[in-house]
Amino acid sequence: MNIFNLIPIGFFNPLASGSNNRIYADCLQLIYDEYDREITFRMERDRIRDAIAIYLMDNHIDVDLDIDDYSLEQTVTDEKAASSSYSDLASQIIRKLASDEVGWLEEEIDDATFGRNIIMTEQGIMLAELLARLEKPETAEFSSYIYNIYNTLSNIEQYDDIYVDVLKNVYKNAKGLSKDLKTLATFIKKIIERMIHEETFESLTENLLDYFNGDFIKEYSRLTKRQNIRTYRRVILQRLNDLRIEVTKENLVICCKKEEKISDDKAEECVEDMINNTVRFLDGDYDRIMSNIKHKINVYLQVAVGRARFIRNKEKNIRGDIEKTLKILGDEMKELDIHDSIPDEMKSLFTFDDNQFIDLSSISYPRRSQIIRENSTQDLVEIDEEDIERTRSEFEKELEDIYAKDKMSEYLNSIIGERLKIDTRDFPLENKVQLLKMLSSAVYAEESGYIIEVEDGYIETDQMLIRKFSMKRK
Repeated sequence: MNIFNLIPIGFFNPLASGSNNRIYADCLQLIYDEYDREITFRMERDRIRDAIAIYLMDNHIDVDLDIDDYSLEQTVTDEKAASSSYSDLASQIIRKLASDEVGWLEEEIDDATFGRNIIMTEQGIMLAELLARLEKPETAEFSSYIYNIYNTLSNIEQYDDIYVDVLKNVYKNAKGLSKDLKTLATFIKKIIERMIHEETFESLTENLLDYFNGDFIKEYSRLTKRQNIRTYRRVILQRLNDLRIEVTKENLVICCKKEEKISDDKAEECVEDMINNTVRFLDGDYDRIMSNIKHKINVYLQVAVGRARFIRNKEKNIRGDIEKTLKILGDEMKELDIHDSIPDEMKSLFTFDDNQFIDLSSISYPRRSQIIRENSTQDLVEIDEEDIERTRSEFEKELEDIYAKDKMSEYLNSIIGERLKIDTRDFPLENKVQLLKMLSSAVYAEESGYIIEVEDGYIETDQMLIRKFSMKRK
């Protein structure tokens, strides 16, 4: 269905006006805010008129503002010509927004009091909320999605309608988390650009480490620090698979058919799709999205380092540094009695080309050669063949490669034992050495007689994301 069949023909016209669109947008949001303490979107016309009049007066809007009133049959020409107060102008704005051509508001007569009321239309409410989100976007709390999914699946027995209260609710939260994380991954560059516009070198460097860890995005930081998806994911996936049990699934299909008013086959397909999509996101897509966000944080924030250097150099007292530089140069030349030329030992005194600026940090004092004042001697020590062999053995032990191909082949044979196939979960990953052994064994797997296959998903160990894989004998 075409959206323009559902809204008035001039619904967007007030916002298309180049000169007055800001006024109309502000008035709509002002009216929306006035209903905040009301139980319905219905209010006396006088209250709305007075609120708009105060806005017009506070912002010094010209009372002779040209209002293109679409409902000409409701507008008296003499009234517009005689507009000389903010109340009159506010009334004109209300009439325009309540006209049939615009349809942001509706005006009605109260049957009890015969007073005029202003009602916001459904489309007007949606438009006001859209303008509010565009001006100040809402921040999503990522952790709450996981908590809601976990709590819902942990209390299935308390719900009467297992489709609406459980599956549909879980699916909605999973989709919400996916959308908000993808939005963050897409527009994170804008967040970082706002962050790096620091005024001082101190304000940037004080928070630099937090920036690189993503702590400047509070909602993302809380999600990664609590690691709640990894804490609850095993339980969540198990409960989702429990929904496929025959009795439970039959109940889901019945409830879905009743709620969505569809056939049995479509209801079963709908239930299966919702379970599969939720499992796929939580078990695989989530890790890929989070990895992408971490990568972008590290890449984009490299700009912060350059920004820090720029701010530091910009704040330098250039005149004072040059004076000190010349003073140091003069003192050195005077001490070495140099007037006409600079000897080779002073060529390393300056590093202007490397630093691209002159300050005290670009100056290095030349090293002075030390005079040998007396000879020093040491008794000759003879070593025998046993000492030589022991020393050679110690060096060979230090140089031994514990990750060599033959050793990794032995390591793989010890892990797989009598089994035909193993995966990442079969490797011990308690420390960095074991992690490196797993990676090295994967590198030499084919040469050691194994077939390695990459699987979907990641595992996290020692603050690293490792792609899942499996090995089997050829």
